[in-house]
Amino acid sequence: MLLIGKNWRLSASQKVSDADTLLDVLLKNRGITEGQSAEQFLAEDDGIWYDPFLYNDMRKAVDIINETMDRHGKLLVYGDYDCDGVTATSILVRYFKSHQVNVEYIVPHRAEHGYGLTEKIMDKVIESHPDLVITVDCGVTNIDTVLELKNRGIKVIITDHHNVKEELPLADCVICAKRADNTYPFIDLCGAGVALKLVEALGKDGRHKVTGNIWRQAIELAGLATIGDLVSVTNENRTIIKRAFKSMQNPSNVGVGIMNDMLLAPGKTLDETFISFNFVPRINAAGRLYDSADALKLFLENNPTEAKSAAQDLTRQNDERKEIEAKVFDEARAQLESPNRPDRWSLTNTCGPIVVYNKDWHQGVLGIVAGKLSQFYGRSALVFTDDSTEPGCAKGSGRAYGDFDLYECLERISDKLVNFGGHKKAAGLLVRKSEMGIFMETLEAEAAKIYEEKGLSGEESEEDAIVAECEIAPEGLDFDAYNKVSKLRPFGIGNPKPIFVTKGLVISGIAQMSQGAHIRLDLTDKEGRYSLSAVGFGMGDYFSVLKAGDKVDIAYTMNEYCFRGETSLSLHLEDIRLEKPTGFMWQKADIAEKLYTSGLAMNQIAKMAPGEDIRDQMKPTAEQYGACYKAIERFGGTAMSTADLDLLARLVTNNYDVAVTPFQLKRCLEVFADCKLIRLRTMKPMRVCFNILRT
Repeated sequence: MLLIGKNWRLSASQKVSDADTLLDVLLKNRGITEGQSAEQFLAEDDGIWYDPFLYNDMRKAVDIINETMDRHGKLLVYGDYDCDGVTATSILVRYFKSHQVNVEYIVPHRAEHGYGLTEKIMDKVIESHPDLVITVDCGVTNIDTVLELKNRGIKVIITDHHNVKEELPLADCVICAKRADNTYPFIDLCGAGVALKLVEALGKDGRHKVTGNIWRQAIELAGLATIGDLVSVTNENRTIIKRAFKSMQNPSNVGVGIMNDMLLAPGKTLDETFISFNFVPRINAAGRLYDSADALKLFLENNPTEAKSAAQDLTRQNDERKEIEAKVFDEARAQLESPNRPDRWSLTNTCGPIVVYNKDWHQGVLGIVAGKLSQFYGRSALVFTDDSTEPGCAKGSGRAYGDFDLYECLERISDKLVNFGGHKKAAGLLVRKSEMGIFMETLEAEAAKIYEEKGLSGEESEEDAIVAECEIAPEGLDFDAYNKVSKLRPFGIGNPKPIFVTKGLVISGIAQMSQGAHIRLDLTDKEGRYSLSAVGFGMGDYFSVLKAGDKVDIAYTMNEYCFRGETSLSLHLEDIRLEKPTGFMWQKADIAEKLYTSGLAMNQIAKMAPGEDIRDQMKPTAEQYGACYKAIERFGGTAMSTADLDLLARLVTNNYDVAVTPFQLKRCLEVFADCKLIRLRTMKPMRVCFNILRT
């Protein structure tokens, strides 16, 4: 059971009731106020575009490539196994093959070689006898292996977008906007975006031109990667995506066209959501489970029959990936919630990242599962399995929750790690299996220090916050408003999909969807003049909390819903706020809870509500104890549940016709914990984490 509300923050204080005002508010919230910049931001075709020769070493790289091509030398494109690396590799290989260049490519295997130009794959690189190696989406930190290639007389051009170390590799050229002496105006291109700029520079040079077909394919592939690699959807990236979508209306790349035809349902829009949730996972599945060569085949194949076969193979692999991921996620949850898990590592007794391990889990899904665990439990998470290339070691992938800096925490305990890397939100690490217990103890202790030093609770975080654009009146919610919002596409990092708030609605109907996983609400304004429909994906637990007639405020995104040729506006819920009952113990429930946990007696707290006798709303009755236990047993079971006390109190009241306040509910839970009926952790004054203990 997951019943947690979020903190709402409005970027604009005004209440909007018409589409034109709404668009103005959205642009202002993004700092786009001047006419020309707004026009450029909203333009469908044109946008920001920089000269590729502004990159450090770009001119030198073009000269080296042209010289190698002119003397019929052999080129090797070395990529990466994810969507960004695969598309970047395809962009360059496509260009070189259009000029009949002797070109080969290598993409490492995740489990065998790891990320980047590592020693584990150097034999394969050297055996291909290249005159020139061009890396894409990697290489900028591979100091030793680049030097080894140089010592063998092989020229090296690095194209990358990742963070650099203090020392750059001694390559012939390093094209990366993250280098300290960078001269390129935009630092957030993905790896395929950098490859696109290299092809553009080669075309501008004129010695080996870029045909229109090759350029459109490069744009399409760079657009896929820009969305898939979660880089900032601003500046030049925004232009790349827009141009990619325009080209994809009639794709030049055969594989892109085949995949779109297979996946894009009639009436659905080709947009960043489709790319993120349908196209990109299939490309990444190959590298996660098998070999990225399967994904490269899709983009490099000119025969539609062969490209369709590759697309079908990738779809099967993605289905398999989802099955493996679901199995690992379920096994990780079972491990965390097992009554045999030592109390010291229970979620109710720890504040640091969740740690789970199984020697048989697939390395390719560790990061995805860590992310799902993080969101499910509201905690940072680390997922480990046996490393396939380092005997005696466990390989882990981590995802941070909220404001917790996972990389900093691992950096502080690096003496307990064989290796690690990453950033604040995500990390990969290697731990000796014999030292896993020491690692977990040190991790928990250091996480506790970080929370104390920085005043973090671990749960007061960005995941708990909704930053909404503005409040929209019910009369302002129509398809015209949706069309204005859509002008800001593509959405992503740096230009998030707008969230809005509408207040004072009444639930006229509520229904479950997908076997209770989701809910659908029918809503009206208080006067009944306007009707709205909203869907809460993953909010199935709210079905037992809400009822017809409840007054609510909602936070949501606007979407379109197509059915039988008809398109309508659909609201996708981000959060629901119920109108609180009157009285001190509901309106000031958080204050009462803080006072009690600080040691103030109930009779003293009762004096905080002048003119109101709240004593019968504080100490639970036998009937309330019974109703509360029945509720958590029925709706939570033995699984770990996280809930806000006010929502959980509404659930008890609605299902057992026994009125209970959040304060009384918390006292019930504390007694259950004292009696060893449940494990209980108070995450913050009005939020608890618990699970029932079976004997």
